[in-house]
Amino acid sequence: FYYKPRVDKELLEKHREGLIVLSGCLQGEIPSLIVQDELARARQAVDWFKQVFGAENFYLELQNHGLTNQSKVNRHLLQWSREFGLKCVATNDVHYLKKEHSRAHDILICIGTQTTINDPKRLTYAEGQFYLRSADEMKALFAEVPEAVLNTLEVAEKCNLQIEFGKQHYPAFTPPRPVPCEIYLRELLIEGLYNRYTLRVALDGKEFKVVGIENPERLPKLHEGISVSEPACKTVVSDPVAARAVHAIMQRLQYELDVIERTGFVSYFLIVADFVRYGRDNGVDCEARGSAAGSLVTYLLGISSVDPLRYGLLFERFLNPERVNPPDIDIDFADDRRQLVIDYVRRKYRPECVAQIITFGTLGAKSVIRDVARAMGMAYSEGDHLAKLVPNEPNMTLSKAIDASPELRELRAKDDKVASLLDTALVLEDLTRNASVHAAGVVIGSEPLVELVPLKTDEDGAILTQYAMGPVGDLGLLKMDFLGLKTLTVIRNTCEMVEKFRGHKVPIKNLPLDDKETYDLLNRGHTVGVFQLESGGMRDLCKRFQINSIEHITALVALYRPGPMKFINNFIERRHGRAPINYEHPLLEPITRETYGVIVYQEQVMQAAQVLAGYTLGQADILRKAMGKKNVEVMQRHRSIFVQGCQKIHNLTEEKANHIYDLLVEFGEYGFNKSHAAAYAIVAYQTAYLKAHYPVEFYSALMTNDMGDTDKLTMLISEARSENLDVLPPNVNESDAYFTPTPDGKNIRFGLAAIKGVGEAAVKAIINAREKGGPFKSLEDMCERMEESPLNRKVLEALIRSGACDVFGETRAGMFNRIESALSRAASVIADRKSGQDTLLGIFETSSAGRQTTGPKVPEWPLHKILADEKELLGYYVSGHPLAPYAQLLKTYCLTNSETAKTIPSGEVIRTGGLITTAQTAFSKKTKRPYLIATLEDLNGAMSLLLMNSAFEQYKDLVQVNNALLVIGEVNNSEDKPKIFPQEIMFLDDAPKRFTKQVHIRLESSSLNREQLLALRELVEKHPGRVPLFLCIRTLSNQ
Repeated sequence: FYYKPRVDKELLEKHREGLIVLSGCLQGEIPSLIVQDELARARQAVDWFKQVFGAENFYLELQNHGLTNQSKVNRHLLQWSREFGLKCVATNDVHYLKKEHSRAHDILICIGTQTTINDPKRLTYAEGQFYLRSADEMKALFAEVPEAVLNTLEVAEKCNLQIEFGKQHYPAFTPPRPVPCEIYLRELLIEGLYNRYTLRVALDGKEFKVVGIENPERLPKLHEGISVSEPACKTVVSDPVAARAVHAIMQRLQYELDVIERTGFVSYFLIVADFVRYGRDNGVDCEARGSAAGSLVTYLLGISSVDPLRYGLLFERFLNPERVNPPDIDIDFADDRRQLVIDYVRRKYRPECVAQIITFGTLGAKSVIRDVARAMGMAYSEGDHLAKLVPNEPNMTLSKAIDASPELRELRAKDDKVASLLDTALVLEDLTRNASVHAAGVVIGSEPLVELVPLKTDEDGAILTQYAMGPVGDLGLLKMDFLGLKTLTVIRNTCEMVEKFRGHKVPIKNLPLDDKETYDLLNRGHTVGVFQLESGGMRDLCKRFQINSIEHITALVALYRPGPMKFINNFIERRHGRAPINYEHPLLEPITRETYGVIVYQEQVMQAAQVLAGYTLGQADILRKAMGKKNVEVMQRHRSIFVQGCQKIHNLTEEKANHIYDLLVEFGEYGFNKSHAAAYAIVAYQTAYLKAHYPVEFYSALMTNDMGDTDKLTMLISEARSENLDVLPPNVNESDAYFTPTPDGKNIRFGLAAIKGVGEAAVKAIINAREKGGPFKSLEDMCERMEESPLNRKVLEALIRSGACDVFGETRAGMFNRIESALSRAASVIADRKSGQDTLLGIFETSSAGRQTTGPKVPEWPLHKILADEKELLGYYVSGHPLAPYAQLLKTYCLTNSETAKTIPSGEVIRTGGLITTAQTAFSKKTKRPYLIATLEDLNGAMSLLLMNSAFEQYKDLVQVNNALLVIGEVNNSEDKPKIFPQEIMFLDDAPKRFTKQVHIRLESSSLNREQLLALRELVEKHPGRVPLFLCIRTLSNQ
């Protein structure tokens, strides 16, 4: 359909009930036939629409945008309205709201069609005509046919659609046996009480009755923020601490159940628990994230792995009994098996009742500046400079940025072009830029969704809602987030490898939370691959903070974000006793003690309002939400409520109460959801534990997970080697499909599936043949044993060039030259074997495995060819590294590498170096001027270089493949890979001349003699330099 929805007449006639049809604009069937003077066909079309829809539902559409041919079309339509007994209706195409938005609309079309306003052939609309005209304007425009304007109102009144909000359309959950859902939910919770705490609980009607406990040590140590309102019962548990924990569990459980049943969400929890259980039973690891981790019910149902009583989490943050909104359980699934669970949900609740949710990308403050600048024909650097003046803060808008940036305001005042750009950008900001499938959103209805919500199909044929996540929930549909998380795949694969290669299971769900090796790893900053803690900034933060508990990880996850980052230094100083810990009121101490008096979490804001001002936690959640969204009206109303509560309950002065409220507002703006942070902290701890105790298996799983990302894989290999773990090249006799530990458990073997050009079928065939007949003895032996899936030339080339066949003891060049003969011979042997015959050669040989076939000795390829092949096929160098001779120069003269560059703010100037691995010249579509894009690779990863204008002219000959260069330039981190705009480039070999300030020669006096000193003097005099030379001699007394 050429990306435009179309309906043929047959389908239109079939679904004509309830439709009102207008004859359309100039592009419609009837007007376009009139324009082409096909009047007879146009009349036939008018008659067809009248016969199908009736005169009462078919209108002839009159428009007047000042366009050529519109008056001609209107003249015929008016004539035919009388002839056919049809009414005319006056309309105006509306492409923008206000007349003055015409230019902004023109720019928007340029953005969408990737053209500029300087292109005379671009798509344009008549200026100032396609806006929403007022009733008076329409009357004036169609003064000669006033009835056409009145008919517009008639059509509007005929259109009647009532969208019902608030009514639930959740699917009904059917228990596996005939019991009410409320009872079945309780049965699952009883099962959960035993699994989590070894509590034995019976059901008396709907009431729980604790009858025993097997292991009191499994009870949680209650967080000090958890209150137990009634005396603990000692009839089952004699120990008072354990009895208090049991009572807290049962009290919290009953409270949550009461709220869930009162709000009508029993089925919701059963639906989620059902597909989570299905996932776990079928090897799909999953974890709840977000506020759902604050619920004991979700913990007992196995939806969440976070004990809310242990970590002091609030149920009201998840499901507020005083302002009932549908619960929102976001669940992370192992990304490689997530679809299994979605498919299960489709089968269980019928495919027509399940769909994924659409999402709309919008023009943000920075992107709208860049897009408008591009459409106006401005240079990239101009738009990029203006975009960088927009502060990097949450919820930043263009109007806020203009207020916050003096330079932006000054440019707007002085430069008409900038003013025009910003004025246009202000109109276009937040408009939809594109539509796509929501990464996680799935909706489930009680009936076919086509009856409840508009649907569409995406490019892959998947059914999507046309409403985004918010409106879908407003319509009462059950919306779920099925999020794919690679980390869960890594954890599962690591545990599976540990069991396979070490013979024992990792109790990943019941790890000791005080493991010294785990905290030592975190505090050394060795957190590459550790969930949420692997960025450069987080690594530094772990070292500075010195973590010793899950609570510490939770706090760092919450703090390391834009906004609350400003509290980090003070937080660390308080943690180490270098700054005083102050509490604004004694009642705030138990709430904020674990965060050293700093309010880090939204839940702390809620608890403060509860204990100081008498709020219920439900009311406090409403206050918390207003603070997070900066709802000034609600916050102002609550200020007086808070202050009065503080005065009434604790006799605080108005000044003191207002001061505390102001603090809550400040922290509440940045406060993080503690339940979410705790859920992520546990996953972070699990990955750190695996890395500390099973590094080979953990790195193998990480590399397998990222084997499609060359830059990430290179970084992981470099990191593994820094921890004395070598990554051995692929080997057809030892490699599995993916990265695996070597038999001695000390290193990692590259996987065959990670070799580019070696497909899944070939890998499976190689491994099956090896397991069936033992190690391959030669290239020919391997080819002849591939009966299931014979190898082709492309696969064999990749295996040889990558080094996977080096095990045969021949040069890669020699084996490469024998590919054709090996494949030809293998085809003959396999064919004879299948036909029941044998080759003549086979008569004299016991098996092909005993054959050693070699051709004439061929010299090995040059090292640069071998390295280039390895880089192409494996993503990294095995036999060496082109930069190895430059390692010391890189270390000495480059202040930044590809990994640390990611942590540097965009716009900063850095000095780095590496090898040019790709370089391509292109021409700008706008300016027609050349520019150069290159990849600069170092020992840690890769960066992009973009040379434009003067930089291109000055350095284009220097930036060539295989040149080792030092680069000084401005870094941009808006994309996955750091991008550098070079200001100066030189050969890396020239760096010592350019940057060396002093030369120090260190000598040991014990090994010196007169001849050596004279020789050194002669060398220095022969090669005088431009910098000071210092001779440092260490004496026998170590001076």
